[in-house]
Amino acid sequence: MNIVTPRLRLRPLSLDDKHWILTLNRDPLWLKFIGCKSIFTLQDACDYIARTNAQRDEWGYGLCAVECQSTGNPLGVCGLFNRFSFRCPDLGFALLPEGRGKGVANEACQGVMAWAKQQGFDFLTAMTHPHNVASQQLLVGLGFHKHGFYADKGFDVQHLYWLKF
Repeated sequence: MNIVTPRLRLRPLSLDDKHWILTLNRDPLWLKFIGCKSIFTLQDACDYIARTNAQRDEWGYGLCAVECQSTGNPLGVCGLFNRFSFRCPDLGFALLPEGRGKGVANEACQGVMAWAKQQGFDFLTAMTHPHNVASQQLLVGLGFHKHGFYADKGFDVQHLYWLKF
């Protein structure tokens, strides 16, 4: 998954991303809405990147680094996950503070959605924490429709969204 949008480049994570991945996993909004993933050290960040890339290698999709094309600076992550509960991937995203409020998540998600459609997926899911209103609004703006709730071990009950292409 290498995706280019007008302002962004989405690429597979590399071990060189470990510093900002650690920062992202310590961000208060990440902890509030995504939860603690036990990433406390640079080695933990490397392990997270390795797990993410292993999923990409196995399933053909995964989480990507989102970076500004003009500066190369990291802005966050966006990509697709296999939740094993559906026959389609799940869209996920999280931004560093410097990427928020600038349309970055919208643009990155649109790029991932276009890629998914080109790969032949006929629908996507997405989930948000019940109090994450900004992400819920983004998903609705992208064309997702709320489809109830999703509960799985390891995280709180989530609002479930679907998008049919």
